[in-house]
Amino acid sequence: MSSTRSRRSARNRGSNEVIAPGLGTKSDIARLTSDLGSTLPETAVLAMMRSEGRGIRSTSASAAAATPNTPTKSDGSGGGLPFASPSTSNMWADFIQEEGVSTLAGTTSNASEPPKKKAKSSSSTSSGKVDYDLSVLTKKEKSPSFGSLVQTGTLDSTIVGRQRIAANETAVYHLTVPTVLMPSVAITKVFTSCNAAHAIAIDRSNQAYGWGRNEGLALGEEDVKMIPTPQIIVTDVASAALGKAHTIFLKTDGSLHAMGTNKSGQCGWRETIKQSGTLKPCLTLSLGKSEDGSDGSPKFCKVACGEDFSIALDDQGIMYTTGSSEFGQLGNGETGEYFVTANKLAFANRYGFLPQTIYHETDDSDDGRSDQNKRTVVIPHDVRIQDIAAGKHHALALEAPSNDEPGTRIFSWGCGNYGVLGHNRQKDEYFPRHVAFLPRGMTITKLAAGASCSLALTSQGHVYYWGRLRSSNEAVMKPQLVDALANNQHVVTHLGAGSSSIACTTTLGNTVVWGQGPHGELGLEGKRASAKPTFVDSLEGKIVSDLACGQGCTLFVIKDDKDLPKADLKAINDALKN
Repeated sequence: MSSTRSRRSARNRGSNEVIAPGLGTKSDIARLTSDLGSTLPETAVLAMMRSEGRGIRSTSASAAAATPNTPTKSDGSGGGLPFASPSTSNMWADFIQEEGVSTLAGTTSNASEPPKKKAKSSSSTSSGKVDYDLSVLTKKEKSPSFGSLVQTGTLDSTIVGRQRIAANETAVYHLTVPTVLMPSVAITKVFTSCNAAHAIAIDRSNQAYGWGRNEGLALGEEDVKMIPTPQIIVTDVASAALGKAHTIFLKTDGSLHAMGTNKSGQCGWRETIKQSGTLKPCLTLSLGKSEDGSDGSPKFCKVACGEDFSIALDDQGIMYTTGSSEFGQLGNGETGEYFVTANKLAFANRYGFLPQTIYHETDDSDDGRSDQNKRTVVIPHDVRIQDIAAGKHHALALEAPSNDEPGTRIFSWGCGNYGVLGHNRQKDEYFPRHVAFLPRGMTITKLAAGASCSLALTSQGHVYYWGRLRSSNEAVMKPQLVDALANNQHVVTHLGAGSSSIACTTTLGNTVVWGQGPHGELGLEGKRASAKPTFVDSLEGKIVSDLACGQGCTLFVIKDDKDLPKADLKAINDALKN
């Protein structure tokens, strides 16, 4: 555990009376006085700390000595306290920063003056509660969209991430353009991820088809390295999410089941279960009695997977996490690192889905600090979520719509490399933190996360992007509008991000891709990369009802497939089994 976190815990456990902003105690004042060389009495140091750099009006020293705990005025003038300090002085803020302490919402202070005002949440009400509209979590389509399963990219998942396809390679299993896999099966949803070399498709009967690399038994087949083409592996499935070597299935009854590797707890099983090719229920912990008086057992409605962690969302908008904690992906405030031996570091991973209910936002009082150094405060009311997404080592959550305030907020946490969290800094976040660089009041409807990038779709059909998609590009440190889509009046309906590619579809039947596609995942017929958004010609005019981007492939659900090539599944199976 870091020294900063240890100091914070020690301070919060202290019994000294809190007498200054930032949880400053009597012993802190004494120590700071000593650090200043004892040239000022403690009463003067306390006065300066309470002024928080705003200066103090001088009267008489005797008045201060007689009333050492006189509160400051609302204008920060310090009332009758002496020893005026320069208006630029903010020693207490510097002291608190060195101690690694941030004033947390809900902390009780015994100071004689009121604690510093907390940053007001953009969705908070005077009662401290928000009237969320959670119908978005339980709303069901009257007529769910369905269509044909279409893939571009290779079906030889053994080479994905390990070797590039030669320019002259024309094997039947390398799909260089969007190709129909199962024209006679009505597919409703497709799933893969930036971490996965396998895929899942769900049909109208809630049967889940799986294919691709069977790493860690993520597809359940014992002694099989790869399933070349789609085959039914699970039934009664509503949704799914895929990690590098694990798969989480959301069943139609709202329960979670998994198969694959559980080395870091990513399957949500107990630590004793290391791996399973048999579907097993995930371990969950409820919050107790729910508002409707039921037993509180969570009924899940969405799930997302990173490389070695998983996130689930229940129908009350409460988020649950399990798996690796190395980069703070669990959103519980720490990585849980500890030394196994003098030279070996390990992490206290989570084995089972537990609720995460603490969310942070930037402290508005830190306006004078750079984005690199700004602190955060806990949002003082319950936050409910409507959508989740996971990249390799980071995650995103979208706030549910509120009847109190316009717009929805995005929260991000985990590994902060390449600006993937959107906070204008490369720093890991251990709690879900509000991405403050999006316009206030903007309504976001969908999220997507790639290996090192993030995407958000607005209600107007515009796309915001941040992070880094290609290793040769500079990182985008905070959300930026994708001009190529917005300026050409495209209304985006679906979006996805893979290991190195992005795909978006529009209301007019356009499919736009960019990034790198070493295995044909861009669908541009031999073109392996595109620095700018580019139309997929073969999908022009075709309405896409769902899409997913992964490692080595991009998946679509398309109603009108008559002009698209059809895959020869028998020839593909024969070629890949040899």
